[in-house]
Order: sequence, then C-alpha cells, then structure tokens
Amino acid sequence: MTAAMVECVDLIKIHKQGSLEVVALHGLNFSMEEGEFVSVVGASGAGKSTLLRVLAGLEQPSAGSVTVDGVDLSGIDRRDLTNYYRRNVGFLWQDFHRNLLPYLKVRANVELPMLLAGVGARRRKARALALLEAVGLRNLAFAKVGTMSGGEQQRLAMCVALAMQPKLLLADEPTGELDTHTSIGIYTLLRGMCDREGLTVLVVTHDVALATRTDRVVRLADGRLITTEGGANEAVVQVSPDGTVQLPREMLRAAGIGTTTRARRTDDGILIRPMDSYDA
Repeated sequence: MTAAMVECVDLIKIHKQGSLEVVALHGLNFSMEEGEFVSVVGASGAGKSTLLRVLAGLEQPSAGSVTVDGVDLSGIDRRDLTNYYRRNVGFLWQDFHRNLLPYLKVRANVELPMLLAGVGARRRKARALALLEAVGLRNLAFAKVGTMSGGEQQRLAMCVALAMQPKLLLADEPTGELDTHTSIGIYTLLRGMCDREGLTVLVVTHDVALATRTDRVVRLADGRLITTEGGANEAVVQVSPDGTVQLPREMLRAAGIGTTTRARRTDDGILIRPMDSYDA
C-alpha cells in the first residue's frame, strides 16, 4: 500500500433542512491508502453515511477538499462526476435493494453495470459468474431476485457493486442481513480482493467484532474523527480545540481504567494509567 487513494482535508458537509443548517461533517481530515480495508463506526448521526456519499460523488462537500485516486471531487462537473462514479466507485447501499433490479435475473443484475459500460459479453459472463461463485450464489444465476432470501439479495447486491472492478468500494452496513458466519465470509472475500486486485474498501458498520477484521477502525462522533485504531494496542486520537481527548472504550477497559484516571507529564509525552498504578 503506497499510493493515497482517498484524501479528505478539512472536509465540511452541511445539510439544509428548510431554514435550518445541520453540519454533518466538521472539518474532517481522513485518508486511505490504495488496497486498504477500513471500517467506520459511530452512533447514528455521527456522519458515517454522509462521508460515504461525499466520497462516492453523490453529495458535494460544502467546504474543504476531497480527492479520490487523484480526482478532485470539490470542483468536478456533473458529466465527469458521473464517469468517475461509474468507473471508479462501487457503492453498496444500506438499503441494498437499491443495487438490484427485481425484474432481472441474478446474473443479469451483475452483468448490467458492465453492459452499460460496453464490456463484451464473454467478459461480463466470466466476471459475473466469478463473483456469484465467491459469495455462494452461482447456483442461483438464473433465479429471479424476488425468490431469494434477504441475505441472498444482500450478497447479490455486493456482486453488483463489485461488477466493474472498482478501485474504491463504499459499503453501508454490508452484512446487516447476514448471519455471523456469512458476514465473516464477506469480510474475508473483501480482504482477498484488497490483496489481489488492489481494491480499497471503506465500510460502515455497527458490528465492532467485524470492524476489527479490517486494517483500521475509524470512529466518528458528531461529524468529527475521534480515533483511528490500528489494533487493540494502538490508536491515533483526535484532540479537540478545548483539549478533550476521547480514548477507545476497549483500550480503556483493557488497561483497567474506569471513569477516573490520572495523567502525568513525562519526557516522552503524557502518561495515562489507572489511579492505583502510580507510585506515591
């Protein structure tokens, strides 16, 4: 992973609701490397889905800059934005039915984005069948979408989002309808595609256990990046202008720190430890 795929600098997104303005993203600074698999967690309203839509080019930033694979999304015109979305981005909606056309059969759903892009019939078929095989749906290639279970439809929606071999996959709760075993399988599939195809993946999830299967966990709160965690023993922490620092709950629990702690300034920085661990 060497080249930056995603770069957000001082990103602000404001939604207008009548006469009100709601700030969904507050000066967000965030980046991803090519081939990286990152999960975004946070409470409802934290700005997770807004971030995905801005990166997809579905919403324009209100201020700041957003660059994906060298394309500046801040000042791009509508035609170039459409081409960018079709060629570079796979988007899996939280309402995954938006990825599907119910009147088409399974394989035809996966082939449709490639058909619209002018991909030849042989390549369309090979790519569609390979994706369906990877998610355990090849035997349903000629089934009608309406006959499939919710979990099967969600896996099909994943195939549709990946059909064009996008450089960036943006997935909003991609395993919401799936059981734990199948969810792990989907994350394993995405991990393999990152390694083999250089796919960059950003997923929004409420499942902390699944999030830890990615390279990095980004936590948002009120449109701000709070922490970036690279595992149980490491976290990059955002410091607010008033000096407030929010550490990951799992890290505090592992260190034995409850609701109160003490901080000591050292030559290396600031040391935070449980109350009873300091020498008198």
